[in-house]
Amino acid sequence: MTGDSKNIVKLSRKGYALLNKRRYRDAEAAFLEAFSLAETNAYVLVGLGDVCRKLKRFDDAIKYYQLLLEVDPENVFALRGMGNAYRGLQRHDRAVEYWKRYLECKPGDTLVMVRLADSYRRQDRLGEAEELYRKALSMGGNELYANLGLGNLCYKKGDDDTALDCFESYLSINGGNVAVLTMMGNIHQRHKRFEDALRYYKRTLVYDANNPFALYGMGNCYRGMQQLDQAIECWLRVLNLEPENQNLYTRVGDACLVLGRFDEAERYYHRSLRIGFDLYAHLGLAKAYLSDERFDEAETECRAILDRMPDNRRALLTMVAICEARGDVSLAEQIKEKLVLSA
Repeated sequence: MTGDSKNIVKLSRKGYALLNKRRYRDAEAAFLEAFSLAETNAYVLVGLGDVCRKLKRFDDAIKYYQLLLEVDPENVFALRGMGNAYRGLQRHDRAVEYWKRYLECKPGDTLVMVRLADSYRRQDRLGEAEELYRKALSMGGNELYANLGLGNLCYKKGDDDTALDCFESYLSINGGNVAVLTMMGNIHQRHKRFEDALRYYKRTLVYDANNPFALYGMGNCYRGMQQLDQAIECWLRVLNLEPENQNLYTRVGDACLVLGRFDEAERYYHRSLRIGFDLYAHLGLAKAYLSDERFDEAETECRAILDRMPDNRRALLTMVAICEARGDVSLAEQIKEKLVLSA
């Protein structure tokens, strides 16, 4: 072995030792010194690619991996590194290309299999993604992320039973993933299993005390359970975090209206309408004014809807109620006829 060869081996070993210790800058310096002695050495090129990838300099990593693939097209370390670098750039189309080539050489690598499936999922190639996730699970490898990926895929396409099974398996290993916990809550909420949903949302808050998705979901569950005071409390916590959330102002207004807290309902409806037009805020205000016999104001809110949506049945029905309450029977009958004709 020549002097240069010995130095290349020594520097490469030093680089990989530093890489394993996460001393990436020092590792890069060692690999670059080796690169100056041998620009086509596979270990050096892979080392440089891996260091640049760890430093999130993905374009540089690709450059080094590509130099190696030009002389060794089936080098599995470069193929895997290229896939990971393109993944870092969110270029899932290119990542797929290299991970497929890698798996042709190493078909049993379930880690790369799941990463390829993740890229397929992000490209909406759901059938191919699901096949790979299930294959990885059948091989008993990378179960944590295979379950996570398959659960996300099934959640997206509405296969709730499979999603629940996958997420439960995932949470048995990593119980603190707030995204998974909120998705579990969302699935149970969709099926009106409000107590189960609340259990997962509350678990989310253990790890992220102000998670808006969990708080929003909890509010929806309490509404479904007719516990409107608690629903309002949860939604107001979200509004503290998201003061421009128009939908929530209206939702809080609706809950206050049902509870007979008309002044509060009006206040929240008006906050919604300061952000922009909201059909349900106008309807809520009309109902609040009607309950207080403020008929002209109630009619104004209905007109605000009908100017935009002339055949809106909810607004027309509310107008009928306003007309009947103030004794305008003739106009009430005219609106009823319009409702019959548009039915």
